[in-house]
Amino acid sequence: MGRTLYISQTSKPVIFRDGPSIWVQEEGNAGRRIPARLVGRVIIIGNVKLDSGTITLFAENNTPITFMNNRTDETAVVIPYNHRLPDHYKEQKIFLSSKENIEHFERWAGTKRACLQMNLLRRFLPKLMPRFETIGFGEGNYQEILKTLRKVSEQEWIAVNSIITNIFRNVIVEHLLKSGLDPHLGVIHRRHNFGLALDVCYIMGGLSDLQTLQFFNTYRVKNLISKDRAHWFVTDKGMRSIIHRFENRRAAVQGRVENILDELFDLIREMQTHEG
Repeated sequence: MGRTLYISQTSKPVIFRDGPSIWVQEEGNAGRRIPARLVGRVIIIGNVKLDSGTITLFAENNTPITFMNNRTDETAVVIPYNHRLPDHYKEQKIFLSSKENIEHFERWAGTKRACLQMNLLRRFLPKLMPRFETIGFGEGNYQEILKTLRKVSEQEWIAVNSIITNIFRNVIVEHLLKSGLDPHLGVIHRRHNFGLALDVCYIMGGLSDLQTLQFFNTYRVKNLISKDRAHWFVTDKGMRSIIHRFENRRAAVQGRVENILDELFDLIREMQTHEG
């Protein structure tokens, strides 16, 4: 898995394809050549000048590109076009082949999601967890507790959590493409673009929430987010904080995605066996 290439409008970069590499020229800095084969995923933040050759180069290398701004109200993902079905598309369809299989998938996803949510709560409220482990734990409990932990407005939370979730989603799409699964064939997010990527992102909600809480724990260091008219947005300093935190934990996040995909293949085999 290659590294993450972050490109922000802050340094006013101009990017174009140069053979199997891209050339990045940033204001006040010498240009640098980056071989596309070393890049696993690309995050472009804000208004950046790049040629279409750059996009096709990453597409040729099966590398997803996520475009977003610091409000995350405009997001796009570019993935390679392939007229052939993904390698495991037909096997994946078993998730939707019956009501029982759909419910089985939803139960599995809900259990995985709850485990990651409980890991978050163990970190912040260790004394509360024995009670939940005894009486049970649900989505409603988690959302109520999360409200008390975050200590910021709903709008501030969404501004930061959406950016972190977009970065997670980029990693998930990358792994789905490389595993031969169709990122669009979801169950919980059935008939949505990137439906399976959204399903996996839903499962990993506890991890993206954890990074959002950690961001706001450093909120006393001002200028990480700001308000423009009615909208909160993440500042350049805040974006660097998000990226730095994510990159420090990227290997663990990728490991979690791989674990989920392994279990997806186990689910497929289990359903195939059951259907004979």
